[in-house]
This record gives sequence, structure tokens and C-alpha cells, in this order.
Amino acid sequence: MSNVLDFLERMGSDARLRQSGVDGMNLAMEQAAIDPETRRAILESDGARLGDLMAAPANVCCMVHAPEDEEDEPEKDPPADDKIAASRFASARVAVAR
Repeated sequence: MSNVLDFLERMGSDARLRQSGVDGMNLAMEQAAIDPETRRAILESDGARLGDLMAAPANVCCMVHAPEDEEDEPEKDPPADDKIAASRFASARVAVAR
């Protein structure tokens, strides 16, 4: 089974292999020691049959659990240096506006 998974991974990352046509794919699968029935399922893009041949579970659910939003925290005052920089910027805007 790992040879099939290795081949599918290789097929997914190698555009030349995917575009090599039936003969090229057959040769690559033969070199990877993939049995003829599995080769046929791959070439026909028959995911159900491939899953059956590999004894993969029928129902698979993948999800990512995102953390819940934290309660809004009050904004903290910027550090003193930022206040000074902000006030200088505000003064410059007023001077430009005049």
C-alpha cells in the first residue's frame, strides 16, 4: 500500500508524470510495483475502487478546530513613545493643513 501512496504523492508533485499519457503512467506504476488492478483504478480516476483496493475507510472527515473568540479585552494605551510620535504626527498634519 505504501508504494501506491508514494506513487500518488509523486504523481501529484510531478507535472511531467501526470502529462506523460497512459503509457508513461503505466510504465511509472510498473516500476513502482503497483498491481494491475490498482493501476487501472488510478488511470480511470476511480477513487471508490482505489479506496476499496487499499481498504481505506469509506467516510473520512477532516476538520480544524479553531479556538473560540476570546472576550473583547479593553484596548491598552500605547507606550509613551508611541504617544509622542502620534502627537508629532498630528501636529505635522495640522501644520500641513494650514
